[in-house]
Amino acid sequence: MNLILISSLFTIVFSGNIEQTVLRGIPTSLLPKYTLAKTFLCLDGSSTIPFEFVNDDYCDCRDGSDEPGTSACPNGRFFCENKGYIGTIIPSHFVGDGVCDCCDGTDEYETKIVCNNTCFELAQKTRAEREARRALHAAGVAKKLEIISKSVLIKSDREARLRELEEGLQKVEDELKGKEELKQQAEAPENEAKDKHQKLWEEQRAVREAIARDNQMHEMFAELDANNDSLVSIEELQKHTELDSDHENEFTVEEVRLILGADSVNFDEFNVTVFDQISNSYKKLSEQSSETPVDHADVAATTEAQLDQIQAEADEETSAGEDEYEHEEEQHDITTPVATSLEHEKHIHDDTVPEYDDETKKLIQLADHARNEYNEVEGRVQDIKRQIDDLKRQSDVDTGPHGEYSAFIDQCYDYEEREYTYRICMFKDAKQISKGGGSDVTIGYWEGWTGPENNKYLKMKYANGATCWNGPARSLTVTFQCGTEHKPIDVREPTRCEYSMIFETPSACDERIATATMHQEHEEF
Repeated sequence: MNLILISSLFTIVFSGNIEQTVLRGIPTSLLPKYTLAKTFLCLDGSSTIPFEFVNDDYCDCRDGSDEPGTSACPNGRFFCENKGYIGTIIPSHFVGDGVCDCCDGTDEYETKIVCNNTCFELAQKTRAEREARRALHAAGVAKKLEIISKSVLIKSDREARLRELEEGLQKVEDELKGKEELKQQAEAPENEAKDKHQKLWEEQRAVREAIARDNQMHEMFAELDANNDSLVSIEELQKHTELDSDHENEFTVEEVRLILGADSVNFDEFNVTVFDQISNSYKKLSEQSSETPVDHADVAATTEAQLDQIQAEADEETSAGEDEYEHEEEQHDITTPVATSLEHEKHIHDDTVPEYDDETKKLIQLADHARNEYNEVEGRVQDIKRQIDDLKRQSDVDTGPHGEYSAFIDQCYDYEEREYTYRICMFKDAKQISKGGGSDVTIGYWEGWTGPENNKYLKMKYANGATCWNGPARSLTVTFQCGTEHKPIDVREPTRCEYSMIFETPSACDERIATATMHQEHEEF
């Protein structure tokens, strides 16, 4: 029985006169640890056992290293040699379980299961996959080198353009200063003429308002003075119950006296203390009053006289200021603006500002022309500054150690799925666009490269996007892999509000993979 067990766990090899015993399930690198001797030291150093305990189908070492060829130890490991393919390690409890786990079938040496050796077919398939991968990287690297070559030229052109714009900016800014001075010179007389026009209109409007108030006050006093004694008494005002502020009780003598400030008031007192208190609430009595009618002809005459006086004063101010504009008259070949009549007959009941006189209009036209020229040059200044800022921003972008990601600058790419379009604008932002309508959702803003330490340019991060409802801010991680075109091929949301994108690009292709030889691949097998 012992002889049969030993023969099943060991392979006896005869080389000349030398007999060698090879243990099953042991990697070549560990064979020196299993040299036939009186004792065996467990690989973790925990204990030493007699060598005949190795592969005796009983677990003696804590790390299971004494049973590489049996399933006795739950933590044991069995090495599949897989000649012609890649050696693999499987859990030792897979040994003898009736399932062919090693492509050479060595894990089922104790069973009656016949395992076909599939190592050659697997090796052929792996070689084909590796060759396809190598060809993909070779094609991608060729495009990557083109991108790098173009990036050198683009960088040189950008620097030259930046110098050109910065030199041109100084000239245009000097031109803008000159246009600003001309604008200020044109706006000074314009503003003065407009101010005079506005002031005259406001004075005339004040006169109209004063006359209207005076007319209303005369009519109100005459209507209240029922006995024509040139006084308004408590009894006369008490008839107007609409002036009762509380509107709940009767309009008492005390309340009326509080308004009048006395038992009766004359016209002047009424004007000073009473009119403004009651003018908004006052209503005429339904019966005819016995007031003395107002002479509207006298009122109109008064209005004419007051407006003529204001116009005359304005004319005097204009005449006194003619010398002030003498220089501007020579420069613009026009006369100094004189504020003319504002047609008070037409506008006496009109609160709309009348249009400017001809001389003021000419000044406005000259100022508009100066402003337009200034605005045109200012627009050129702003445009140049924007171009400079864009070029500097592009220069500051980290496009890889050799500029291999420079083709991404100012480029956006879309990935379509059933409900959304995902749009990533490189080095800027990423958005989720609903196909059913509604506003776009910002997934994140460009934060930086976040790949592994050996190549940080294999991943980039977009962070601080729109906040999820009752959740965190959205973010996106982009993982790059080799491809012959720039395109996203997958977008997912593995965790809430955290998106991941797989993006193919020649910029991620690896020169080492592209130049790998079949001989190197054979060595791995």
